[in-house]
Amino acid sequence: MTGSVRDDVRGLAWDDGLECWVVSDPALARVVLNHQGFSSQTSKRLGELYMTEESRREHRDLTEFLRLWFVHTDGAEHTALRRPLQRLFSASYVRSIVPRVEAIVDACLDDLAADPRHDAIPTVAEGVSGRVMGHIVGVPQEPAVLHTWSRTLSGFIAAMYRRDHAEAAHRVMLEMTEALADSPALAGFPRDTPEDRARTTATWAMILFGGLETTASLLGSCLLAVLEDPALWARVTADRPGEVEALVESVLEKRPPLRNVGRVVAHDFEFGGERLREGDLVLVSLAGGGLFDTDLSDLAPVAERGDRHLVFGHGVHYCIGAPLARLEAATALRRFARRFPGAALAEDAVQWGPNLAYVGLDHLFLDIGAHRAP
Repeated sequence: MTGSVRDDVRGLAWDDGLECWVVSDPALARVVLNHQGFSSQTSKRLGELYMTEESRREHRDLTEFLRLWFVHTDGAEHTALRRPLQRLFSASYVRSIVPRVEAIVDACLDDLAADPRHDAIPTVAEGVSGRVMGHIVGVPQEPAVLHTWSRTLSGFIAAMYRRDHAEAAHRVMLEMTEALADSPALAGFPRDTPEDRARTTATWAMILFGGLETTASLLGSCLLAVLEDPALWARVTADRPGEVEALVESVLEKRPPLRNVGRVVAHDFEFGGERLREGDLVLVSLAGGGLFDTDLSDLAPVAERGDRHLVFGHGVHYCIGAPLARLEAATALRRFARRFPGAALAEDAVQWGPNLAYVGLDHLFLDIGAHRAP
């Protein structure tokens, strides 16, 4: 259910190929994302539909682990799981972590300079997102390991019918659980009973997962956007107040790193002129049905842009880490431009990843030119 939404589909329509309802009209998508008739319990439903009974039995711990992610819950359960983390991603917390993010970005730019191929994806995009999330969640693993975990879990979620994906994801779940057991971040969260430990571990694993792939994709897309457009690059290097942040917002709006999210019809009802049945899958486009808008020149101040995109969701499930992702992207872009003012795309620089839901680069090879000391 994580396939690509066709550009010609508008409003609400059944897609025979994806075997689900597709919502690609932005206004209708906002309604769906904040409508109690559409449940977020997609992990549970996908397992019921696409995993064999034997696989569900063998990997019951894995499916329960994913079910407890609060992005896969509704109502009171969602509120109870999400509320304790609100303060950890508040505006004051994000302000407090700015020096740490700046130091992480500088270290990753050192890695980029030292890399013989100057590949910005493993060094900067994955490096920054991995080190920031490792710091917040309190796990010691290197960014490459964290992103391997993330890709393995997203691969399973996208193809639960694959037994090999389930086995790999189960191993990752065990590795994440072991890493989180010693994390100081979990110290103030309930772990007295097996049920409490399961909820707390799943919640923090979800926070780790959520801050990796989409943020890395955003960072890569921001770098590509400015390096393929001399006018944008000039504006970023000039660093007029607010313009870098506005560019990040433009990339989020027009080249979103996450194309769609899933929902499940909670009960039979009429919607958008169609009769929906309980258990039907729904794919909600966060990109309005299109892939890219090539024009990123609209750098209106962020405060004037309004709620123009859905990449962080809408309603009660609005992404809890959105301010942090914006901070990472703006910090990385600004400090990259200062450090490498002569940077350019290398020959055959761009290699896109295969994931249809996450629009991200696997590689972005650069010519960093003459560069300044950090």
